Amino acid sequence: MPRYTVHVRGEWLAVPCRDAQLTIGWLGREAVRRYIKNKPDNGGFASVDDVRFLVRRCKGLGLLDHEDPLEVALEDNEFVEVVIEGDAMSPDFIPSQPEGVYLYSKYREPEKYIALDGETLTTEDLVNLGKGRYKIKLTPAAEKKVQKSREVIDSIVKEKTVVYGITTGFGKFARTVIPVSKLEELQVNLVRSHSSAVGKPLIPERCRMLLALRINVLAKGYSGISLETLKQVIEVFNGPGSSWIETSCFETERGKEIRGKFTHSYKSLFIDYFQS
Repeated sequence: MPRYTVHVRGEWLAVPCRDAQLTIGWLGREAVRRYIKNKPDNGGFASVDDVRFLVRRCKGLGLLDHEDPLEVALEDNEFVEVVIEGDAMSPDFIPSQPEGVYLYSKYREPEKYIALDGETLTTEDLVNLGKGRYKIKLTPAAEKKVQKSREVIDSIVKEKTVVYGITTGFGKFARTVIPVSKLEELQVNLVRSHSSAVGKPLIPERCRMLLALRINVLAKGYSGISLETLKQVIEVFNGPGSSWIETSCFETERGKEIRGKFTHSYKSLFIDYFQS
């Protein structure tokens, strides 16, 4: 059953949905109904019918149409905000938005390329890639290294060789051999497990720099990534868009939840955000 987390006037409400054909308008009304129900003074409203509101995504601030079906407009477990008429939208969901809009409202597709081989990328090149002044392509030598590395992975899978993280589980499941039929599911679950963080989003320029660094590392030919997948990553970089990635996440230290730096490395979290 799909579930959504809805922010109404400082309260977070978990709203399950038994029918994905229900609409954004229904979600907003149901969230307001729950809000009124849980307030001693009914939140100052006589009934749900008296409340006029807008519904926005918390991530990206996109305005949602009341008539759109939930299964089309939202993903399961997505966070949204109900903005009641006369209220200001919560400032918690606005950081870095103007910077991103500013960068991409001026975006012009570059004509020049920087060829990456995993060895010769300079700091100046990286800054220019972040600013969108160049596209990326691989050198022929880098493509050969990536293909050769991938052949090793394919051989391991074909011969059913036991290799950690390829044909086995991870961490305490390192001794668990995964059937070939489940290997794709294993990798998908690994991506999903890393695709989580909280905090202010990085500005697009920094996201592009991180992705350029990741492409450069993968171009070394040590990871086992397929050339096809790497070229898809490059294609995303060469477009005008940027992944959404937060700058911090929650860590647990001696049972106490604290806010700190990444528990995942930038490389794993960023590439998982892109893939998911």
